[in-house]
This record gives sequence, structure tokens and C-alpha cells, in this order.
Amino acid sequence: MSIRSRVITIFAVLIILGGVMLGFLVYQASRSRGIELQFSAPEKVTIGVPFDFRINIANSSQNVFEEVRLSVNLPEGLAFLGSPASKTVDFKELGTVSAGGVNQQIYKLIALNGENTFKRITASVSYLSGSLSSRFQEESSFDLSVGSYGLTLDIAAPQKIFSGEAFDAEISYKNVSDIDYSDLKLKMEYPPTFTLIKSALIPDVGNNVWVLGGLRKGSENKFKINGNIIGPEGAFFDLKATIEASFLGQSYPISANSATLSIATSPLSLGILLNEDPEYIARTNDELHYTLSYVNNTDVGLRDVIIRAQLIGTMFDFTQLSSDASFRSTDNTLTWNASNVPELGTLSPGESGTVNFSLKTKMAYPIKRLSDKNFTLKVRGTIESPTVPHFVQAEKTFSVANLETKVAGQVDMDAKVLFRDAASGIINKGPFPPRVNQPTQYTVHWLITDYGTDVKEVEVKAFLAGNVRFTGAAKSSAGTSVPTYNERTQEMVWTIARVPATTGVISRALEATFQIVATPSSSDLGGFMPLIQETAIKAIDEFTNLELTDKDFPVNTSLPDDPTVTSGQGVVVN
Repeated sequence: MSIRSRVITIFAVLIILGGVMLGFLVYQASRSRGIELQFSAPEKVTIGVPFDFRINIANSSQNVFEEVRLSVNLPEGLAFLGSPASKTVDFKELGTVSAGGVNQQIYKLIALNGENTFKRITASVSYLSGSLSSRFQEESSFDLSVGSYGLTLDIAAPQKIFSGEAFDAEISYKNVSDIDYSDLKLKMEYPPTFTLIKSALIPDVGNNVWVLGGLRKGSENKFKINGNIIGPEGAFFDLKATIEASFLGQSYPISANSATLSIATSPLSLGILLNEDPEYIARTNDELHYTLSYVNNTDVGLRDVIIRAQLIGTMFDFTQLSSDASFRSTDNTLTWNASNVPELGTLSPGESGTVNFSLKTKMAYPIKRLSDKNFTLKVRGTIESPTVPHFVQAEKTFSVANLETKVAGQVDMDAKVLFRDAASGIINKGPFPPRVNQPTQYTVHWLITDYGTDVKEVEVKAFLAGNVRFTGAAKSSAGTSVPTYNERTQEMVWTIARVPATTGVISRALEATFQIVATPSSSDLGGFMPLIQETAIKAIDEFTNLELTDKDFPVNTSLPDDPTVTSGQGVVVN
């Protein structure tokens, strides 16, 4: 064949292959181009008002689409009506869409937030076309215009309040939508130190939930709550309100608002300090020196000032109380007035002063139940005067201060060594009294008692004495955590992840038992041979985050904790 003929043949083959490829691409394009997602929604939706969102799955091709699947993905702030607000994706099996056919899906949706914004809804459809086994997919999105709230909610409260002084907050709500609401519920979220004193509308659940029922379009309601907040001067707090509506058995938050309040400088301020440390942590049998400081921040004299301090906590030892105040034991309240502090008769503008009292914590934790833990010392202080400055709208000048002090826990370590110890399940062998150059086995018991708090990262350590080694036998009541031995340093170590409070008080002490063998030398003759050095424990208090420690004495062959050993029996003999 000539070169010209070869060129023509190759050219013809390329044309044929190109035609086949082009035909395949056209074939594929004709199939994928045949599906289209068309969206329909209100021009602008109202927050809290359900609406229809329509999706048309249109097949404009000449092929039948099978196993058609539709998924719709909602952004944050949109919900499928009747489903939890946390559900953001919905899947549907649509089956077959015929050539030229349209399948319409209608979704009931509700907008929950995003006033005057756009929210993008994404839809995806996948399908099989003809005899091809591969799935095809089309994705499209729609930007939904979100308008204003259908139900407005407002909280009217003073911007500045005095710590502990009662104030009013008015909650008002109005239906400005074009629908009637039938099942509304209002929830308030208070600051941690807020106390609800009264409410014009009695709460239905606890002190912060009101079942409002229905509200017709154009209607509005309001009510007042009264309470106080305790906090330091300059602190900010938020009062938050949310109204929920129920649709198709699901509840949705459809309106929310908040009011920010700040603590103003009180006309008559009061502060409490323990042992001159604002972060003080107490312990058992601890000296407690409280100071209550007061200041007249007004430009007028305040007369007949009264200061009270109520002490709350089972760890207070009131038998150790020392103060100039009068003490009322029925509620453990101290009171200072002009009778015991003459300066309180009239407190001049800008004048300040202090009152004091002292007492101790109890020597032992008052533990009676497993739940007796995490003890605190609380002092609730108040100061008041019947004199009211012109800028204060109240019946009296009043201020409060609170101090809560944590009491640290306590771990106790007890180390015992026994010779006759069949109860442990470990049989000790060897001569006793111990003999020079002859090995005798002993069992060491480590017992942990934990009092007022849960502790973690517990570690017990002790060095074995000279000529003493670990036999390898060990067990504990802490499961798989048993003492381990470092042969190079002769140190025994026991680590426990966590020990609950009241272990060893209400329940049995946590115990580890391990066996040692001691071989006296001639230098031990006539005396007690050392077996184990000082045992030390340390742990982290989960309540106060302090490190707790304790120690127990070294133990020798006198075996003071073995009831079968008499005095002097442990002296080393030949």
C-alpha cells in the first residue's frame, strides 16, 4: 500500500472514531441535560410563619429517569415543619419520572431567625437513565428572602441596677403576622445570681416557663416580673427570653430577645473578705477571720445603719465564734447596729468602715451519707438604712454581698505490715522472730481514706528498706490498679485514676496488699529491722483543684499493727 493510501485510511479511521466519540458525548449530554430543578417560594417569608417551598423535578429529555432520589439541604435557621429543628437534610425516593414529565414536591418549612437576610436552600437529584448503570446527578440552589419576625418580643428593664435591689422587667409580645398562633410558650433565661421575687403572670413550670396559649393576629400581651441580681459593681448580665410555637407536634423557637443590665455602684456598698484572700480555700480545723467592709457612696448622711451576716454551712464550728455582733442561733445570723458599733448610728457621706467576726471550721467532716461532699462556707451579708437618697427609688437604702468559700478535701494514708495474715490470702513464710541471714515474708497493706471531695491522679509511694525486696505478689480493691516495683530504686508505687469522696468513711477504705521478703543482716541483730520507709500519698482535689497530701510512718519488724505480735517479739535474733 502506498503512503498516500495509508494516510487516507488513517484519516478515515480518525473521522469514524471522532464521530463515535462525538455521538457518545451528545448521547450523554442529551440525558444529563434533560433534568431540571425548578423552585417556587414566597417572595419574602416571615420568621415564625410556616410556608410552602415547591420543587419541580422536570424531565425534558426523551428518556425515562428511574430511581430518582431528591435531597434537600436547609441552612441554619430553617426547619422542616413537623421535624426537629436540628434536622437539616431530607431525602425522598421519587421512583420514575417519565420523558417530558414533572414531579412536584412540596415542603412545609419555617424560618426561625435571620431577620432581613437570605438563606440558601440546596437541592440535589440523582437518577438512572435508560440502560446506563451509572447514576447522574444535578444540583441547584435557591436564595430564600427572610423578612421580619411574625411575633415580636421585647424586654423592658433598667440598664443599671443595684446589686441585690429588686427591679421590674416587662415582657411584651405581639403577633404582627397574618396567622393566628395557637400554642405559644415563653421561656426566660436568668443570670446565675438572679432571684425571681414575683411575677404578674404566675409561671407554669418552675420560675421561668409560661404557657401563653393562643395569640390572634394583631393581638399583644405583656406582664412584669420582679427580681434581683447579686453581682460586683460594673458587672454585666443578660435577661433572655424566647417564645416557642408548636406546629405539627414540634416546638420551634420563633422569637427571642434579651436585655443587658449592669450593676451600678450601690449608694451603700458592702463587701466580704475571708482571711484577706478573695480566693481563700478553707480546710478542717481552720481559723476563719471575716471582714465586712461598708461605704456610704452618697452625698447624704445615712442613719440607723444595720449590717447582717448569715452563716450557712455544716462545716462552721459556731462554738468558736467571736464577734461584737449579736448572734441569733436560730438562723446563725450576726447583726451589727448602733448598739454595738456606734459609727453605724449615722454614716456620713463617703464614710467607710469594717466589722469583723472569727470562728473555726470543724475538726472533722460531718459525713453521714455518700452524697456528703464538696462542703462550702457561705456568708450572706446585707446592709440597710431607712435614709433614701434623692436618686434612689426605694423604701430604704439596701445592699447585699455574698461570699462562698470551698472547703478542701482530705486524704489519709495508712500503712500496715503484718506477718500472720491469712485473711489477705497471702501466706507468709520464714522465721519470726526474724533471724540473721534468714528470709522472712511480710504483707504490706496500704489503705486510703478520702473524706470531703472526689480526688483524681492518686499516687502512693514508699521505698523498701535495705535487704528488703518485693516478691511479686500484689492485689488491690481498685481493680487492675496494683502496686508496682522499681527494682533499681527499691520503690513501690501505686497509682489510681480516681477515688470517690467518703471512701473509707461510708464505704470500705481503698486497699492494696503486696508481699515483701526481708533478710536481716548481722547489723540488725538485737534490734528491729526496718521494712518499709515513709509512705506518702498525693492526689488532686476535683472540687478545689488543690493537691492533697498525707504521710504515714516507716514500719519495722516491731509490726505495731499485727495483733498476733507481742511487744519486742520482732527483735532480730541469731
